[in-house]
Amino acid sequence: MRHLLVVAATIAVLAVSGVALHHLLAGIVWNDVVTAVHAIPTTALALSGVLTAVSYFILTGFDVLALRLVGRRVPYPVTALAAFTSYIFSHNLGFAALTGGAARYRIYGRHGVPLGDVGQIMIVAGVTFWLGAFLLLGLAFVVLPDLPAIGDRAVPPAFQTAAGLATLALLAGYMIALAILDGRSVRLWRWQVRLPTWRMAMAQFALGTLDLLTATAVLFVLLPAPDVGLYPLVLVGYLLAIISSLLVHAPGGLGVFEVVMLAALPQIERTGLVAALLTFRLVYYLIPLALGVVLFAGHEVVALRRSRDA
Repeated sequence: MRHLLVVAATIAVLAVSGVALHHLLAGIVWNDVVTAVHAIPTTALALSGVLTAVSYFILTGFDVLALRLVGRRVPYPVTALAAFTSYIFSHNLGFAALTGGAARYRIYGRHGVPLGDVGQIMIVAGVTFWLGAFLLLGLAFVVLPDLPAIGDRAVPPAFQTAAGLATLALLAGYMIALAILDGRSVRLWRWQVRLPTWRMAMAQFALGTLDLLTATAVLFVLLPAPDVGLYPLVLVGYLLAIISSLLVHAPGGLGVFEVVMLAALPQIERTGLVAALLTFRLVYYLIPLALGVVLFAGHEVVALRRSRDA
């Protein structure tokens, strides 16, 4: 029943997102969008491809750090394959524990990593993302007091600053707690989870923020005549969009991501923004997904052949 409710909720969210997207795109001529896509400079496309590769390289660092925490030694090529396929499946299909978790276990399991440790790797990787996201949001809410309204609702600057300071205070408390516990283990449901040291948490902050800054840059360079001064606003919109997509488990954030970005960036010309969002989904999601499917299938074929030989 719980799984059915999750599926029903996801379908409902996608339906609402579709209606909202239809409303936000009212008046846009799709021939103009196609023209805007073709007008994106080749240099911008190439740069977005390079930044995408850098972003996924940073994501492999999430797993490198998690493996170090659980005390498992896995060759980096194996770690990179597990991380890349896991993230690309969860990015596009949603339900990370099912899609990305299965990919991780198929690869790590063949290298002596048990299921319990794979679960801890997923937890550490997830925490790394959220630490980076909350740090950037907290800083943005404090440093950028005049963020534009999302849709028709403006957030009072005082409330925005208070939310940013509260977020940063919680992160500071988290670091203090880690310094006190000093790498001890805690029980989380049925799992015994080892906490990172404060030094390892600093590495998590660095990796999480670098990945989000790079992923935002993939979209930023695709915008029409991108202005460096606009990057912080695009970053805030991207953070809100990606967090919303994760919270509702929409596959690939389809519809949800676009709705939030369109609502959060009213100052960007609408046709050019839609063209950039479509190209971003192709460059950052679909092309890596095709590569990930090929790599994962190749891994499974090689593993099957080795099993038959044995």
